[in-house]
Amino acid sequence: MRISYATAVEMNLKKGKINANNYTAYLQIGEKCLYNCSFCSKARESKSEEDLLSRVKWPKISKEDFIGNFNPNNFKRICIQVVSSSDYWTELDYVLSFLKDKNIKTSVSIRPKNIEEVRLLFNKYLVDNVGIAIDAANEKLFGKIKGGNFKTFNNFLIAASKEFPGKIATHIIVGLGESDEDIVDILLKMKKHGIIVGLFAFTPIKGTKLETYPRPTLERYRKMQYLHYIIEHHEVKKETFTFDSKGNVLQFPDFKINNEEVIKTSGCSWCTRPFYNEKPGKELYNVPIPRI
Repeated sequence: MRISYATAVEMNLKKGKINANNYTAYLQIGEKCLYNCSFCSKARESKSEEDLLSRVKWPKISKEDFIGNFNPNNFKRICIQVVSSSDYWTELDYVLSFLKDKNIKTSVSIRPKNIEEVRLLFNKYLVDNVGIAIDAANEKLFGKIKGGNFKTFNNFLIAASKEFPGKIATHIIVGLGESDEDIVDILLKMKKHGIIVGLFAFTPIKGTKLETYPRPTLERYRKMQYLHYIIEHHEVKKETFTFDSKGNVLQFPDFKINNEEVIKTSGCSWCTRPFYNEKPGKELYNVPIPRI
């Protein structure tokens, strides 16, 4: 297993200075993935460095060292990123069994094999949230970049949210070639079904299929963060927004908006993902401060 470098520093396993309050501990289960998402450093055909997930380094840690050094009182949440390796469940079971009675909010980000895995996570291990990342905002991009059937994945996500209302999360990556209208469509659908959305900016990683694909401009990402905030906090319909012929939003509805909240990292409570989308010293796509 691995932990994010910031988490390793917080646990006094690595030396370093983190210019953000790291309320969530990030743990990774699994190594090489069976799937082949074009943007992912863990993809089956990726040639990225082994310790990367997005642009963050994740040093290895033994199960014994993790359990011996992890103090749940030092964090508000632990987020477990599950790479779909051939046998991820054994290690995941070990970690979740340890965390079950530790009184810490636990999120598991996973591509489940079936609904029974989701039920086990909630009913046996008592996790707080399960993240099932759809990533791509439309059917064409999903098939091209992630592989598989968009409708099947979408229906699974919705079925899980009906069985566990308010406890299912997903990820949407801005900058894969989607339009503003695609983002509005999928955000409205996720809200309708009570699915928590974590918004990410596409980050090109060396060794992946999309290593030369440009990242979205900060201006475009801010626009999507504003769309996300409006849809999340107000009762709106697609007709509330005005689009041009290419699907670009031309006008925002006139709502009172908390600009500081808009640009914070979105996702489960206490999620910060420090510098996951950007390098320290650069202007931040997601400000690593928990949302109110």
